[in-house]
Amino acid sequence: MCMNQLPDEFVLPAYDGRSIANVPATVAEILHAPFHGLPPLVPELWQPLAAGAKRVVLLVLDAFGWNLLQAEAANLESLRQKAGIANHLTSVFPSTTVAALSSLWTGAAPAQHGMVGFTMFLADFAVVTEMIRFTPVFAHHPDALIDAGLNPESFLQWPGLAEQLARYGVPTYSFKNREIVGSALSKMHGRGLAADQGAVAFADMLTQMGQLLHEKAGESLLLFGYWPVIDTLSHFRLWDGAATRAEARQLFYQIEHEFLNRLTAVARQDTLFFITADHGQTAWPDAIFLEDHPRLQEMLFMRPTGEHRVSYLYAKHGRTDDILHYLQTHLSHALVAVRSDEALAAGLFGPAPHTAVTLDRLGDVTVIMRGGYRLLSRAQEKKARQMVGGHGSLTHAEMLAPWLGFRLDGW
Repeated sequence: MCMNQLPDEFVLPAYDGRSIANVPATVAEILHAPFHGLPPLVPELWQPLAAGAKRVVLLVLDAFGWNLLQAEAANLESLRQKAGIANHLTSVFPSTTVAALSSLWTGAAPAQHGMVGFTMFLADFAVVTEMIRFTPVFAHHPDALIDAGLNPESFLQWPGLAEQLARYGVPTYSFKNREIVGSALSKMHGRGLAADQGAVAFADMLTQMGQLLHEKAGESLLLFGYWPVIDTLSHFRLWDGAATRAEARQLFYQIEHEFLNRLTAVARQDTLFFITADHGQTAWPDAIFLEDHPRLQEMLFMRPTGEHRVSYLYAKHGRTDDILHYLQTHLSHALVAVRSDEALAAGLFGPAPHTAVTLDRLGDVTVIMRGGYRLLSRAQEKKARQMVGGHGSLTHAEMLAPWLGFRLDGW
């Protein structure tokens, strides 16, 4: 299938000004800092709030998709009504946390920063690596790649948002759950941070953010908050499950009543507040198992990389066309298969310039799952069976993230 024949159910990333990857340049524009990266969001998504602003708070709620915001619209209306901007952005492709957060921390697309999947084949280390914990996929050894010589602070092929802002005198403060402070991924994203603060609960994070805004009153700065619980709940209880929806209501209640309503007047002065997500989630009740397709397995050089909703296939020499033909003939109801080099050239992973390692990490064929399907091996089934939802593909549920903006002066 050619890139121009993707099904209507797919939403393409809008790297030209309506994606999460455009948020860093927007922040830099508001804070009057030159920026190297994708362009800012289109003007209507930020300029109505920006006059005179010199402080930005960006809160990323992992997997808080547009679908969840819409499902809970009536219960979240109190805060939404106070938003000066209420819209949605696209995620990046693949719509997965490591790729999306890397774009939010660099202002570059996945093809530019090089983080293109939950698992990637790293040629320099001759291993397929799980990119949240930097461990080989065949055994759980967190930070094993760090021990082998990988430097997280130079791994991404693009300068970080915080280090770009710091060059022009604007400090960035990061807030997240304390378990991941100091992780390899945090070090990768946090280049140039003034501080990386850990929190034991969402209320703790909001309180810390409010205190810092007060202490740094009048100073230009960026506060970047990240909270992962919606993603975890959605994996195990569905994006629209009772527990996930209850958590969404509680997060919005705390944002309004324990953060925004408690800010001092000086903390609010010249401050903008944005809420977004890295991606959404979808249910995945259906599975395609590699072992059920021995002809396909015979054509593969190794097991797929990527993730269950977007996989990268490495073909045995000369078998790329055979793989594409097999997938299109036997599995087109469940997936779309395209040549990875064509997908890259078409801009699915982001515009040029692309980092030199990207195509190696995409293999020969990119498989994009449709509906509620996922692609996995029987060896992965036990762990995967515990999860009832996920993300990574191009469906509306996975690709659309909220974008809510607030001017805090006079809140």
